Amino acid sequence: MTSTSVRRSAPVATPGIVSAEVRRARRHAPEGGTLFLRAAAEWRDPDRIDVDGVTVQVAPCTSLLGILDAVSAKTGDYLVVLSSFEERELGDSLLAHAIGHRVIAVNRWDLVRHAFGAKQLDARLTASDNAWLPDALLEAQPDGGWPKIKGALLDLDTALGEITAARLGLGGATDAASLLEWSQDIAAVSRFCALAEQEQRGISEWLARSMGPVAKVLFRLVASGRGPDAIAVGLITGVLFGRKDRRQAVLAAQVRAERLFGGELPDHAALTALAEASESLLLRWIDGDEARARAVLERAQALLEELQAGDLAGASRVLEAGYLLRLGSLLKAVAAAVPDPLPADVAAVDTALAELVGHHLHDLRPETATAEMAARLVRWLARPAEPSGSLREHVDRHVRDGAWVDRAVIRIRYSGHDGYARLLDAVRARRDDFDKAFAERLAAWSGVSGEATELVLVENLLEAIARPVAAEAAPLIVVVDGMTAAIAGEIAAEITQGGRWTETGRRAEGREGALATIPSVTTFSRTSLLSGELRAGQQSEELRGFRDFWTSRRTALFHKADVRDGVSDEVRAAVADRTTVVGVVLNAVDDSLDKGRADGGADWHASGIAGLGTLLDAAWHAGRPIVLTSDHGHVLDRGDATITTKAEAARYRTGRPGKGEIAVSGPRVLTAGDAVVVPWNERIRYNARKEGYHGGVSLAEMVIPIVVLVPSEQLVPEGWETYNPAMHEPVWWTPFTPKPPAPAEAVTRRAPAKEPAGQALFEVTEMDGRSPADDRTDGIGARVVESGLFAAQREFVRTPVDDRGLAALIDALAESGGKLPLSVAAQRAGQLPARMHGYVSTVVRLLNVDGYQVLSITDTGRTVALDLPLLREQFLGGGG
Repeated sequence: MTSTSVRRSAPVATPGIVSAEVRRARRHAPEGGTLFLRAAAEWRDPDRIDVDGVTVQVAPCTSLLGILDAVSAKTGDYLVVLSSFEERELGDSLLAHAIGHRVIAVNRWDLVRHAFGAKQLDARLTASDNAWLPDALLEAQPDGGWPKIKGALLDLDTALGEITAARLGLGGATDAASLLEWSQDIAAVSRFCALAEQEQRGISEWLARSMGPVAKVLFRLVASGRGPDAIAVGLITGVLFGRKDRRQAVLAAQVRAERLFGGELPDHAALTALAEASESLLLRWIDGDEARARAVLERAQALLEELQAGDLAGASRVLEAGYLLRLGSLLKAVAAAVPDPLPADVAAVDTALAELVGHHLHDLRPETATAEMAARLVRWLARPAEPSGSLREHVDRHVRDGAWVDRAVIRIRYSGHDGYARLLDAVRARRDDFDKAFAERLAAWSGVSGEATELVLVENLLEAIARPVAAEAAPLIVVVDGMTAAIAGEIAAEITQGGRWTETGRRAEGREGALATIPSVTTFSRTSLLSGELRAGQQSEELRGFRDFWTSRRTALFHKADVRDGVSDEVRAAVADRTTVVGVVLNAVDDSLDKGRADGGADWHASGIAGLGTLLDAAWHAGRPIVLTSDHGHVLDRGDATITTKAEAARYRTGRPGKGEIAVSGPRVLTAGDAVVVPWNERIRYNARKEGYHGGVSLAEMVIPIVVLVPSEQLVPEGWETYNPAMHEPVWWTPFTPKPPAPAEAVTRRAPAKEPAGQALFEVTEMDGRSPADDRTDGIGARVVESGLFAAQREFVRTPVDDRGLAALIDALAESGGKLPLSVAAQRAGQLPARMHGYVSTVVRLLNVDGYQVLSITDTGRTVALDLPLLREQFLGGGG
C-alpha cells in the first residue's frame, strides 16, 4: 500500500508575526538575511515594511520557482518568504539561503511568549474567545518590544492590559477618568472602531471586568456612535436618573435617553457610576482646562434639549441651567430682603448663596463673586447702624466698615449685572446718612479748631505714623495718589497674604485712617502730607517740605516720572540705601479717575499699580518697613452725577451750599478765604463728567488709608500691634448660620421681628420663651467652665480668662456646628479682633487637655474651630 503525505494548512502571516520573527532573527543574524516562514502565501500589506529601522521585503510564494525568484531578487536587509512548503519540499539548495537553514513554522503564542520574555502561558490565553489576542499582540508590539515580565508566566490580565493600553493609547492608565478622556479623542475612538469586531469586544469586556460599570457603559456609547459624547451623557444621566422624581416628564425623558445607548438602558448602578466619573472629570477640567469644560457643558445641555428635557437641567450641580436657577433664587432672596432685612432675610440670602457656591460652576462664573458681595451688603443692612459721635469714630467706622461696603458696591456696579439695583439704592441711602453726619461733624470741628489729638490728620501722618516706624528702620513711604480706604484694604490683603509682610499699627482694634485737607485735592492734601504741615504747592514744594520734615536724616522723594515706565535705577538705589528715608508717589489710581481704567476692572491689585510690586520687592530685600498711604480718596461716577453749577473744580466751589452740600471754614480749609462749599453727596459734580472725582467731603474722599508693613516683626515699633489679615474683615463680611436643632430638639420659633437698636445681627433667636442670655447661662459653655477639670486646668494657666466670655464663645461655636469666622468669635467672646489670636492661645491651654486639639484657629487665621464631641468627652464625661 502506497502512503501519500498530506500537507498541513498554513496560517496567515500578519505584519505583527513577520515583525516578531524578524526581531528574533536579528539576534542571530544582525547583518540581515532570508527567513522562510511556513505561512499562507497571502500578503495584503506593502511588500516592504520597516521593522525597528531595517527594511524587510515580504514575498508570498505559491511555487518553488517563485521562491527561487524572490531569493534571487532580494534587495532589502531582510527577505521574508511566505510559503506553505515544508523543509523536505524545499531541498538543501533553497534552505542554504535561509537563516539557520530551516523553515520557521509560525506559532503565534510562541512569538507572544518570546516577546514578553515568558517561559509559560496562562492557560486562559489560549481559550477560543481569545483567538484574536495573539495576532493583536504581535501587530501592536511597540518598536522597543513589549516590556519583559518579571516572572515566568504571562497571565491573561497582563496581556489584555498591554493590548488595551496600546490600542487605546492610554499609556498604562486604565481608570475611569483616563477612559472618559480617551473617549473625547475622535481619532482614537475611530482607530478603535476600525479594529476587528472580536478584538473590540475582547478589550471592552476586559475593561468592564477590571474597571467596573463605567467601561461597560462607555463602550456601549462607543458602539452606538456616541463615544465623544460620553462625558456629556454622563452629566445628563445625573440629571435624569440621579433623582427620585417620578413626574411624567422625567420618565418620558428617561425613555428617550435609551437612544443614546443603542436602544437599551444600562442598569441604574452603571448609570450612576458614569455620572459620578463624568462629574469628577469635569471638576478637574474646570480647575485646569476651562475651555474643555465649557464645551462639554454646552454639549450636555444640547443633549438634554434633544431629549426634550432641557427644563430638568435646573436640578444639576454642573450644568449652566442649574447655576442660573440658583442665581435666580439668590436674586429673589436679595430683592425680598431690601431695604430693611430681618434676620430671617439674611438667613435666606446666605442659604441661597450656599446653594450657588455649591454648584460646580461657581468658580467659572463671575456672577458668583457679585452674589457674594450682594449677600455681604444684605448682612450689613441688617445690622443696626452704629452711632458715631466723634470725628475719630466716623473715620474708624469708615476704615473698618464703610470701606468694605464701598468695595462690595464697586464690585457689583462693575459686574454689569442689573439685578441688584434695589440693593444698591438701599445701601446708598444709608451711606448718604453716614456721609451727611460725617460732613456736619467735620464742618463743626473744622470751624472751631481743626486740631486733633487722637485722630491722624494728613499733615501729621508722618509725625504720628512714619516717625515711630523710622525709629526702627528708615521707611519707604509710598503715596498712592487718590487711593481710597477700600482699595488700600484690598491691596494690603493681597500683599500680606504671601507671608512676606506683616501689617502693624498703633491700635489693638485694627487699622486706622487719617483726614485729608479741605478740599480733598492733590495740591493741598499731598503737599501737606509730604511736608508734615498744612501747605499748598506742587512737586517742588513737596520735595522741599519732605526734606525739611526729616531734617537730620537723608531723604529722597520721587514722583510720577521716576516710575512711569518702571522704577528707575535711581529709585532702586535709594531704596537699597537703608540710611535714606524714601518717598515715592504713584499715580495709577488718580490717573484712572479721568477716563477709567484701561482694563475696565473694579478690583485693584498690587500689580495694577505701576511700580508698586517692584518697590515692595526692593524694600523687602533691603529690610525696610513700608508706610502705604494716600493723600485723598475719591468717589466714582455711577452715571447719575448731576451738575448743580459751574465751578473752579469738580467737587468744590464758592458760594452758598445747596442740597447735598455743606459750607466748611477754618484753618484746614486751604482755599482762598479759608472757606469753601463742598458736596457730601457723591452724586454732585460741578464740571465735565469723568470716571471719578475728589475734592468733596464724603467719607470715601476724606478718609486716607494707613497701612504699615514690616518685613520682620523685629521692626514693629514699641507698643504697636501686629495684625492678622482676617481681623480687618467686619463681622458681616463672612456668613454665619447657626446649626439648626436636631429633630428631637425641634422647637417652635416666634415669627421674625425687626431687631431693636443695639441688638447684634447674629444673636440667637429666642426659643421656648428663653432669652439668648438664658441659653448662654444654661448651655454647654457654662457647664464646661463650671466643671472640675476646667478648675484644675486653671492651675496651669496664669493669664486670667473671663468665664462668661468663654462660655458665650463655646455656646456660639456649638450652635454653629463647631466653626465661626474670627470676627464673629471675637464678638461672642467679648474680645477685640486684634487680640483674638492671643486670647485663643490662652483658651487652648485651658481646653486642649493632654494635647488633644479641642479648640484651634484654622483657615489661615480666619476661622475658630471647636471639636464639640471631644469637648464633651473631656469636660463633661461624654454628656452635655
